[in-house]
Amino acid sequence: MSYELAVWEGPPPLSNAHAASECQRLLTTGSPQQASPAIHGFVDALLAVHPDDPTGQGDGPWGSVPLLENAEGPMLYFGVRAERVDEVLELVEITAAEMNLVAFDPQLSQLLPSATSIPRTADFELPAAAELPLHLNAIMGEALAARSTMAGILEHVETGFYVQWMAADGALILEVQGEQRLAPGLRLPAEGCDRMESLGFVAADPNWRLEFGDGPAGLGDAARILTDVVTTVRHLGVGTAMALQTFPV
Repeated sequence: MSYELAVWEGPPPLSNAHAASECQRLLTTGSPQQASPAIHGFVDALLAVHPDDPTGQGDGPWGSVPLLENAEGPMLYFGVRAERVDEVLELVEITAAEMNLVAFDPQLSQLLPSATSIPRTADFELPAAAELPLHLNAIMGEALAARSTMAGILEHVETGFYVQWMAADGALILEVQGEQRLAPGLRLPAEGCDRMESLGFVAADPNWRLEFGDGPAGLGDAARILTDVVTTVRHLGVGTAMALQTFPV
């Protein structure tokens, strides 16, 4: 029995759930092709530590050899012998990070390292308003389930406007950048302030603030509210360049 791992080229996923979706997409939509140069280089780095054992009689960790035959284009999906998993996980995690590749554990459906264990950053284009809550729900849901306090910042690249959240002890706290730090042209008119208050926010220096004492129960509402702030109150459209940071506190 072998333990499966996946490594691929691409933007850093926004959450463990996003990574699982991307892994499945790559597995089901790929077509036979040679390993990309980056994946070929990653395989070479693994083999420099644990060479292929074509006889199958040695103590090599790979579930199938040659290891490179498990690669297809921008992705390597491969098995590791169960008794060697711990040491190979560490090697894969470190090597992928050094080469700016995504490493993923399909058994646990989480990134290596997990999205809730280290700071992560990602640049992406704003999706449709109907899709953004799905991303925010996954990211904040994982933050609520994490062992440590987690925070996230979603920032509009052009202006620096941001929304942020913190998940701690089962509560979920939302904050939206207040008016004092925004350029005059970006500040909300009276009707915008009324809209923020109607969403449940309270103006608190320097940000608007909203708290869900029962974070898991309020998660869906929180995701929809942040989406409303970004797309309706602040009028950021589909394709807008955004930056996301998540990190343990």
